Amino acid sequence: MSQPAPVRSRPLVRGLAPRFALLIGDPRVASALQVSCVEDAIDVHYPESDISCRLLLQRATGHLLCAFSVTHLALDGSAEERHRMDLTLDGPLGSAAQREAILDRIHAFRCAATASRVRVATRIVGRASRPHSHSYLTAA
Repeated sequence: MSQPAPVRSRPLVRGLAPRFALLIGDPRVASALQVSCVEDAIDVHYPESDISCRLLLQRATGHLLCAFSVTHLALDGSAEERHRMDLTLDGPLGSAAQREAILDRIHAFRCAATASRVRVATRIVGRASRPHSHSYLTAA
């Protein structure tokens, strides 16, 4: 006699972020240290920045509010700059257009953090490596 197959329970998936889980495989976040879409938050951690997107469905309008919080990290890993931005998206929840808008914003924040690091490194290296010499033209 065979035993009945075990009952498999489906994990409970809550929140809005799992609808955007496809963004984890996107090449624009491939260099991230960690990407997660859990409950109502999308979190992306790069060496130069931490990007968090809190999702809230506005029931009255049907729009999706994306509250971005970005922390640019210094070379030692400490918080250097913090930025906040809200983005309102319409359309079907979790649609390709909404996913693309969120990915574009995440990529823009990451590019800004990388550029900030390059500017800081250029200023530091530029000052240290540039000799200060003055030449004067004299008449004989």
